[in-house]
Amino acid sequence: MQIHWPLVISTTCQRVGLGMYLCALLINWTSGTALPMNVVSLAAIVFLGIGGVASVFHLQSPSRFFNAFSNLGSHLTQEALITPFLGIALLACGLNGFLFDIGAASFALEAAAGALALAFLVCTGLAYQMRSRPAWNTKFIIVLFLLTAAEAGSVATMAACLGLGIAIPDTLAATTITCFVLCALTQIAYTRRMRSVGYGVNVHAAERPYRTPYIAWIASGIVGTGAGISLALLLSSFEGAAFALAASALGIASWTVLFFKGALKAKMLPMYPVDLNLDI
Repeated sequence: MQIHWPLVISTTCQRVGLGMYLCALLINWTSGTALPMNVVSLAAIVFLGIGGVASVFHLQSPSRFFNAFSNLGSHLTQEALITPFLGIALLACGLNGFLFDIGAASFALEAAAGALALAFLVCTGLAYQMRSRPAWNTKFIIVLFLLTAAEAGSVATMAACLGLGIAIPDTLAATTITCFVLCALTQIAYTRRMRSVGYGVNVHAAERPYRTPYIAWIASGIVGTGAGISLALLLSSFEGAAFALAASALGIASWTVLFFKGALKAKMLPMYPVDLNLDI
């Protein structure tokens, strides 16, 4: 499948920004950390805005945008319907404490924005679970989408803590390590599954034309992110956390490129032996 670079940028930014918001919100609730959610919300809006601009380049024309609303049962339609409400909620959270102060009601506002952020991520993940693409016809897709958002979000929250001079809570440290390990294991499992999806469209990630994004994912998403997380946790290094965040984002982008490359259409009526995966 052709690589849709605007979607690579868009989905990467969505996962980093919304994952960061959700993780920061949960850490504040569970650990009593005083991360300023208005600043976190504004940062999430920036990421979401970059992703939105990239999506505009993907759609290219207003007609394609309005056609997205034609089927209310479509996850893409649901994502489009959630977007303005999510943007308004995040903006309200971002301005709370700067232009106005709603006091105790902040909890409800932040929770509403969190629910919309999670719904947005779920709808986007489900939109890529397609029966017409054997490599995408699996529950792995939504799990991977949410896990990568959780990993990038926890790393971003760790960087925010260190940047603001806040000690990383044990809960956040454990969450970051857990998300990183689960994400890597699930991506490896998905890569193995791609070898035997059948229909003449099996994908061997370590071979051409998939090898370059596969190696880039290993280098950035596993080695780079793991090294940065280790430095951040062992040395309380903001630079380490920032490096881990950049590596995690690059890993997500590399994985998404591999994801698109592996989304081949099923060959329902094979004409050649290679289409049947016959070793002849």
